[in-house]
Amino acid sequence: MAALCIHVGSLWAGANKEIILPDIGDPASQVLSLNQEAELGKIIQAQINQRLPISTDPEIRNYLQSLGTRLIAAGVNSDFPYYFNLVFDHRINAFAMPGGIVAINSGLFILTQTESELASVIAHEISHVSQRHIARRFSRQQKLSVVNTIALLGSVLAAVYGSADAGMAAATVTSEQLQIDQLAYSRAFEQEADRIGMALLVNARLNPHGMPRFFERLHEYSKVNQNNIPEFLRSHPLTMSRISDSLSRAQQYDKRPYHESSTLYHYARARTIAISMEPKKLVSQYRQLVKQQPSNINRYIYGIALSRINRGQAAINALQQIDTTDDEHFPVAIALAQAHIAHGRLDPALDILLNLDALYPRNEAVIYYLSTALMNKKQFKSALDKLDTLDSSITSNPSLEHLRAQAADGAGQPWRSHEALSNYDLMHARFNPAMEHLLLATRQPGIDEHSRARIEAKKEYIRALQKKLRY
Repeated sequence: MAALCIHVGSLWAGANKEIILPDIGDPASQVLSLNQEAELGKIIQAQINQRLPISTDPEIRNYLQSLGTRLIAAGVNSDFPYYFNLVFDHRINAFAMPGGIVAINSGLFILTQTESELASVIAHEISHVSQRHIARRFSRQQKLSVVNTIALLGSVLAAVYGSADAGMAAATVTSEQLQIDQLAYSRAFEQEADRIGMALLVNARLNPHGMPRFFERLHEYSKVNQNNIPEFLRSHPLTMSRISDSLSRAQQYDKRPYHESSTLYHYARARTIAISMEPKKLVSQYRQLVKQQPSNINRYIYGIALSRINRGQAAINALQQIDTTDDEHFPVAIALAQAHIAHGRLDPALDILLNLDALYPRNEAVIYYLSTALMNKKQFKSALDKLDTLDSSITSNPSLEHLRAQAADGAGQPWRSHEALSNYDLMHARFNPAMEHLLLATRQPGIDEHSRARIEAKKEYIRALQKKLRY
């Protein structure tokens, strides 16, 4: 599941100046130092936001970040933050990139049946990043600059996710160079990522059998869909020996108590189904499923799908029929509040969200919908104050910055609105529009000196970034 072969963003078109990098001993560091990799991760995340349909749903993002953090805490000495992304794409795929970038397609998430299966994929991708497989692969290509390397990665992504012309324009190194190097490394890196990924599962107390079980699921899927082999398997051939090796390794830990799945996993998976698939088809399908199998999960998907086609009262009725356990209360309450907001019933939504806010302070999903409800009631200052309890550099969710811009504008703080829009553009690698918003922010009447100083510092940061990347 190496990032290089799993299609990553059409990056750095037009940037071709070679960067001279220091050699600090590690073969990978001949091409990319740890500090450079950390900085690169922030920039690549912005490029991915720009070029792929990345989910900004705060609840799904919270879940994936929590699961990923659990795995990292189980044995990764990280020198930079990790970013866990869900790509709205029905194909079975996942990828990792330098600087802590891990992404999975919604199609892969939905294919999994347990949390340990999903975690096995994420742990494998984390291992590619933590072991610096991409940098190590490029350590043989001494003439490759960082910019050219990213451009080549971009061309791979473009071939799979689209925008092939941009990807071809970005590529400045021949595909033959990549293919020769990739063939030399692929098997060893995949074995290493399998081994380390399973160790992360074990240390996180997640069932190690999730890995061979998911491999077997992929194998069965590929047999049924012989004319549509998953991209995941095109770039990572799945041999029977690989399945057998992972099963043998997992069996070493059979006597230990392990976690197989969680309620939050099942609701995050259900939410992914509910918001990534065509809503009218979902409504038709789950209307029948709710009658035949009236489970809480089926009602949950049905309710969200109804809300997406503006059948607000029907959505509320479906969600209110769910008899929740303690573990189910949060996801169902969020969905119900969201349906109330969509249906214009702000008071019931606020009742739910204020209670959740007391129970789960600084929760991204709660604050997002609570701020939305407050803004719909024209309580812009309260919405802005609530959004300000979240650090945008930590959440890195573009939707929160867009919401913050609306709240600040309504609260009579236009400089903060432009600043938030600048953050939004930065999160999508749009450097010139980001700078324009900061310039507009400093021209707004009423701006305080603290805000002016903060905005001037951001302007300097963008100038330095543009200079480095030659934008």
